[in-house]
Amino acid sequence: MSVQPQRRELSEGLRGEIIGMRKVKTSFAEIGRLLEIDESTARKVWNRYQETGTYESAERSGRPAKLNDHDCRQLVRYIRHDRETRREPLQEIAATLNLNVSARTLERKLTIIGLGHYIERKKPFLTQKQKAARLKFAKNHIHWHNDEWRRVGWTDEMSMQTGVNQGKVWVWRYPEEEYYEDCMAATHIPGFKKVKFWGAMRYGKLSAGIILSEKKGDGKMNAEEYLEEIMDKELFDFWITGMEEVGYLLIMEDGAPYHQGVASIRRKQLEKDGFVGWGPGVWPSNSPDLNPIENLWHILRTNVRNKHPLALTKKDLIIALKEEWAKLDINIINDLCDSMPRRLAAVIAAKGGSMKY
Repeated sequence: MSVQPQRRELSEGLRGEIIGMRKVKTSFAEIGRLLEIDESTARKVWNRYQETGTYESAERSGRPAKLNDHDCRQLVRYIRHDRETRREPLQEIAATLNLNVSARTLERKLTIIGLGHYIERKKPFLTQKQKAARLKFAKNHIHWHNDEWRRVGWTDEMSMQTGVNQGKVWVWRYPEEEYYEDCMAATHIPGFKKVKFWGAMRYGKLSAGIILSEKKGDGKMNAEEYLEEIMDKELFDFWITGMEEVGYLLIMEDGAPYHQGVASIRRKQLEKDGFVGWGPGVWPSNSPDLNPIENLWHILRTNVRNKHPLALTKKDLIIALKEEWAKLDINIINDLCDSMPRRLAAVIAAKGGSMKY
């Protein structure tokens, strides 16, 4: 007589994973494959969650749960209240709410509920006016096709230090809350020992990488310097080459102060020769996530850090930046240019707020 194997009780953590994956539209078949369980088991856990609102298995005799449903609801409301509570240590949360549980028990319960512990994303803080401008831009260009985006030249400047100490801050959130304002940190670049780099890209093409002149302290580039070092040199050549190769090239420049003044005067002069661009006043401010070259900066910085760990001086860092810029994969650049329809859709979905790019 054969003996049927005893059915394995799913752990609370595993049930929480099932619910979390299902919330982000993962199929039951895929959940079963990834977690090595039967598809029907995943479906039962999800159905129970929809019926009862809990991740826990059916009630059984034995020791009662340390946290009841009321405690869990209170816990979620407290953590999601503001920026500070999302970052509060579990011991302090338990003490504030008078919960007689350990930090380990609390963490396990939060995982079951679906609130994970993640490193906060860093995105610029957006005002309501900036959100409105981003939303307007996205709606005005959402119907553009890839052929149109492939005729845009994306430009930007970036900074990199010879040494960076970036502390990681952890935040409690649901997976879908990744880009909520109270789950992110505003970006800030420390103001010392920087190498400043300018570049441009379009579909199928990179400009030369330009090291910007060093100034005392952390002095900002002004419009005259931008005109002399970039606009009348590499940017002009990049635009002319693009016009020759693709017949039309729209140049994007963000709203940095040095893109204005005499730089604006030069644009007006170039417009007589067919120059068209998105500059200050057109390109929405504080929107690096809309500019695909920002993703290229991340790749460039990563490649420099990984391949040139001994670039500890400015001279070495400059050499590394130029070397890795020249090695960037054109297929990645093309994919970034083709990501614009998705970026605009994400901005519209976020009502002008920050999104994942």
